[in-house]
Amino acid sequence: MSLPLPSLTRRLNALAADPGFGAESLEAELRRSHPAILAEVREDAACPGRFAAWGQSSNLEGNAHRELVHPRLLCALCGVAGLEPPKASVTNAGLLHTYGYLLSNRRTPFGYKRERWTRPVLESGLNLRPGLLGPVPKSGTLLGNLTALSAAVWHPWSSPHPIQLTVNGSSLDGSGLTLVEQPAGSSIRLLTRLIPFSRPDAGSHGAALFHAWEEHGKFHFITVFPVNRGTLQRHQERFQSGPALVKPRFNSVIPGLKPEGLPGRRTVEPART
Repeated sequence: MSLPLPSLTRRLNALAADPGFGAESLEAELRRSHPAILAEVREDAACPGRFAAWGQSSNLEGNAHRELVHPRLLCALCGVAGLEPPKASVTNAGLLHTYGYLLSNRRTPFGYKRERWTRPVLESGLNLRPGLLGPVPKSGTLLGNLTALSAAVWHPWSSPHPIQLTVNGSSLDGSGLTLVEQPAGSSIRLLTRLIPFSRPDAGSHGAALFHAWEEHGKFHFITVFPVNRGTLQRHQERFQSGPALVKPRFNSVIPGLKPEGLPGRRTVEPART
């Protein structure tokens, strides 16, 4: 029987306090305590295109400069996934925001990071197939399904993914807007998309936020998470065209764009359908 996630994360974080903790230690413990998560990470490692679809993200919590995932645990997780170890707390955004957050024991002002996957807020609000984005999906993997969902948002013109994303096979809501932020003289574009929730049982949450950056047609997914109505209004206030200081968003790490940002512009575009 698998350990409940809260118990698993406490155990793994305690084990990660040992300097000798590494990928082999993590594999052994997951094999004992939660083999399904280990199987997911291994399946994703065998499909390198999944990790390649994601950009880089910092493991530091906003301005608090605290690690969201224990650094030794994150390093071990990279080893199991066949990825390079984090450098200066920076690692693959897909790995960090899925399995890293699942195994994180850091409580933030918004709760535990794993709650975006243990609570069906995104599934309910976006009319997704139940269990699609759970810690152990009924089919596929958490990272694989999230990558397919992100591709459906940012590449709606591409061929359908073999998994069915929504309950009734319908496409994702084509409404909403995309905020495009671009530093002056740069080919890099930062993209933030808010998709309003269509289901009334999403509680206090009002939309799903998708963030990515793009250059010369190549997309790098960064994150997906639900936003409550208060936070939604704050994000919507940024959705206006005009001059702006363009900074990396949502812990993203983008080549050539330092945290202090660069002068540039914001434009608001309709969602691609």
